[in-house]
Amino acid sequence: MDFETIVVGGGIAGMSCALRLKEQGRDVAIITDELGGRVNYDKDLDSNFGAVFFMENYTLSKKIIDSKGPLVAKLNNLKLHSTPSKVFKGNSLTMILSLPQLLKFQRFMKNDFMPEYARYKKDCETMPVAEAFKKYPNLSRYFHMRASDLIKELGIDKVCDNFVSKFAYACTGSKIDELNALDFLNVTQGVIIPLYDFSFDGESFTRKLDGKVILDTITAVEREGDLWKVASAGGSSWACKYLVVATTGLVTQKLLGIEEIRQPTRLVSTLLEGKPKNVLDGADAHYFSDRFDIIATNKRSDGRFNVYSRTQIDYGEYFDDAKVLHSRDWPEALFTYGDVIQVQDFDENLWIAGDINGLGLEPAAISGVYAANRILGVC
Repeated sequence: MDFETIVVGGGIAGMSCALRLKEQGRDVAIITDELGGRVNYDKDLDSNFGAVFFMENYTLSKKIIDSKGPLVAKLNNLKLHSTPSKVFKGNSLTMILSLPQLLKFQRFMKNDFMPEYARYKKDCETMPVAEAFKKYPNLSRYFHMRASDLIKELGIDKVCDNFVSKFAYACTGSKIDELNALDFLNVTQGVIIPLYDFSFDGESFTRKLDGKVILDTITAVEREGDLWKVASAGGSSWACKYLVVATTGLVTQKLLGIEEIRQPTRLVSTLLEGKPKNVLDGADAHYFSDRFDIIATNKRSDGRFNVYSRTQIDYGEYFDDAKVLHSRDWPEALFTYGDVIQVQDFDENLWIAGDINGLGLEPAAISGVYAANRILGVC
C-alpha cells in the first residue's frame, strides 16, 4: 500500500477532501493532471480562468483559496444586454421599474431559501445529497424543477429578465429554461451577498500535504483484494485502502463505468487586449442574456479585458485589434443538465466527490469533505 488514501483529482473537491484528512493526521496523496482544476489562477497574468469569484458564505472554499478583496459592482458602470437592440444600464429606468420585484426576490432569498440552504450544506458534510434531499423536500423540489418555472411561481419575471437571469447565465453558461431552480438559487446568492476576487497558490497547498501531490493522469481504477489500485497514463500505479474519485464528471463516469450522470455546460474564459466596439460603449462591465453566445465582459484596472462565453466566439465582433493573451476552454465547466443524483458512497472504501450533484466551488468542496468524513468515521 502506497498511501492510506488516494484522491484522484485536484480540483476544489479533491483538495478539500485531502486537506480535511491531512488536518486529522491521516496519510493522503492527490494524483491529478492539474492541481486546482477549475480553480485556475494565472499568477503572471493575475487572472482566474475558471471560477472567477467566491461568495461570503463559502466557508470550506476559503480554506483553499486566498481572498484578494471584495468585487464591487457599480450599477452606473454596468450594461445589461437583453437583445442586440435592448441594452440598458444597471441604474436605468428599466431597472428602477423592476426594483419591487428585486426586493421581493431578496426577501425570499434571505428569509426562505438561504437559511434552509445553509442548513442543507452543513448536513451534506456528513450525509449524502440523496439523503439530505429527503430532509429538505423544498430543495429537492427545486432540484427537479426548471428555474424558469420557479421565476414564474415567485412572480419575479421582470427583474430576472432584466438582471438576475443574466447573472445566473454569467455564472453557469446555462439557458434559464434549462437550468434547474436549485442551481439558479445557489448561484444567484451572489446578487444578495458580497462576492470576492481570489487567487490560488498551488505550491503553498502542496506544502500543506507534505508534497504528496502527484501530477499524472489516472486512466484505470480496479479492486485488488482489500486495496484499491489506480494506474496512470504515465505507466505508474499506486495502491491505497481508501479511494476518492474527484475528477470532472465525464472522467469519473468513464473511470467507474457509471451509466448516467448530469451533463456539463461548456465555458470559455479569455483575457485579451483590444479596443471595445460600440456594443461595449458606456460601461466597463457587460452582462448578456442567454440569447447571446458571449456571456460577460469586464474591463480590468490594467486596461485588459476578461471575456466569458459559452463557446469560441469571434472577438472581432466586440473588439478592434483584439489580441488574445490567454484563453481556457472548459468542455466540462459545470454540470447543470439533468436531474440525476449521483451516489457518493460508490463502493466499499470508494467515494465520488465533485460538483455533479451541485454546482460551484462550495458544493464541490462540501462533497470532498463528506468523503473525508466517511473515511474518518465521522458519518
